[in-house]
Amino acid sequence: SDGQGPYSIRTSQTTYAVPGTPTDLTISPPPGSCDELMITWTAPSTTPRDLIVRHRVYINDKLRFPRRRKTTISLKALTANTEYNVRVVAFNDVGDGGTVTGAERT
Repeated sequence: SDGQGPYSIRTSQTTYAVPGTPTDLTISPPPGSCDELMITWTAPSTTPRDLIVRHRVYINDKLRFPRRRKTTISLKALTANTEYNVRVVAFNDVGDGGTVTGAERT
């Protein structure tokens, strides 16, 4: 026998995927308010929470919150009797996950 061979290093590779779709989107005015909306959602459960970098939140197709970690937003000083369309996308370094949408009138 020629002795021991070279040491080898055992490695493991973690494969990351895009996040799932946010759920439980709720859009509602606080009691008695005609110019404010509260928006809440639940981060996707299909991916460990620490892999989700942020959420993008679009209001009427305009990106209003590009890198949101929290899952609650309060929109104030809105126009009364106007419909607001909300779209929330979870994303990480791999790419965009699913999208949840909803709408509410002030």
